[in-house]
Amino acid sequence: MELTERQRDRVLAYLDRRRARCPACGATDFRVGDALYLGFLFLDEELDSYMVALTCMNPACPVPHTGIRMRRAQLWLEPVA
Repeated sequence: MELTERQRDRVLAYLDRRRARCPACGATDFRVGDALYLGFLFLDEELDSYMVALTCMNPACPVPHTGIRMRRAQLWLEPVA
């Protein structure tokens, strides 16, 4: 699911609050990608869970692709009817 610019900004703010770092190189600068709904894919996940794609912006990063799990309310998505 494509995120709006506002949702991408919320993800970046969330990453800043958590002091998130790239697991491969330790950088803190990320590009936010799309979100994948996880609630129906995995039994352990909450029904409102999403995986948000992140790309480390460090050009020397050996593994630049990662992600973060977020809840629907954290992304400000409309409730599912």
